[in-house]
Amino acid sequence: MLDTLGRVIIFFGFIALGVLLVRFKRLTAHGLDGLSAYFYWLAFPCWLMVSFARLPHFSPALAGTLAAYAGAMIATAAIVIALTRVFKGRADESIAAGMAAFINNSAFLGIPITINLFGPDVAHTGALVVAVDFLILFSLGCAGLAKASGKTFRDALLHTGRNPTVIGALVGVLLMLTGLHFPPAVEGALDILGKSGPPVALVTLGGMLALMPAADLVRPDATSIIAIAGKILLAPACVALVLWGLKADPMTFKVCVFLSATPTAVSVFIQTKMYGLWFHGAAKTVAQSTLISLFTLSALALVLTHG
Repeated sequence: MLDTLGRVIIFFGFIALGVLLVRFKRLTAHGLDGLSAYFYWLAFPCWLMVSFARLPHFSPALAGTLAAYAGAMIATAAIVIALTRVFKGRADESIAAGMAAFINNSAFLGIPITINLFGPDVAHTGALVVAVDFLILFSLGCAGLAKASGKTFRDALLHTGRNPTVIGALVGVLLMLTGLHFPPAVEGALDILGKSGPPVALVTLGGMLALMPAADLVRPDATSIIAIAGKILLAPACVALVLWGLKADPMTFKVCVFLSATPTAVSVFIQTKMYGLWFHGAAKTVAQSTLISLFTLSALALVLTHG
């Protein structure tokens, strides 16, 4: 509980800095666009490349479990998209909400807490789950955003293939699979860029929230409610059901379920902003799902560590 609380407080501390910078007119909408571009084009791709390249060689024994995890998360997104359409959500907003429901904050929030809960031996499995999140699921989400923004199916695939986050994840995974590494000086430079990404993204999120009318931040809307419920409730339920049916290794089961229950990743907000789709809703979803997860992750941690 205390570990979760501490990390969420830090998360919101960076958001608060973004709010203050906008309130004191030290950061403008144009400045937020620049910070978004920095995270999108440089920081997060570098973090993915370095992080995945440092992983030990992939164990084929985990392939089936990771595929089942990905399938459960995709099913979650599909259900959220369908529900938002039932409640008269626009098609493009529904796609963005589906992405918000299946892209986890597994890297920056989930992995440290998971290691604290289950021990350092789970770091490898957790990192592979993050690789699935940001190579497979993230690519699907970006393809959906590109299609929803008006591109043809072919153009959406091409646009996704040029997405720097997708490229960064792919390069990192290829390095992991081949056992190759960046030269130390290059890896050090990429690592510095990568570590700057999360604070920049969170400050940008805070700035965007500060530009929104205060009433909009607390006013419930069907699309955001469904996305949040899908992310922190439906996703872990789907993953647990699928992995239980496959009789997955107990520790792998716990890691996958816990990471799937983490809130919406801030990178979803950055991507929706870059595509110009539902980014106000995404900003609210990231912030609210993170706050709610303080309680849901703590409860889930108790269940998984005493079950």
